Amino acid sequence: MGRVELDVRGMECGACEQRVAAVLKRVDGVRTATADHTSGRVEVSVGAKLPGRDVQVERIEAAGFEVVEEAMP
Repeated sequence: MGRVELDVRGMECGACEQRVAAVLKRVDGVRTATADHTSGRVEVSVGAKLPGRDVQVERIEAAGFEVVEEAMP
């Protein structure tokens, strides 16, 4: 099992958090998804069948939010 953290813009309330979490939970391989609109962070736990990060980003953006690409150190 692995964990992915994403920075997401556009979440302004609890309903936004629920929407982001709901679209991610429908992705095969995602076990849990937790969103926090105050920090703009989304944490995703994935199982053995690892969904690609691109799929997660695509679903979040299709729901009307923006995933911010993080700079690599």
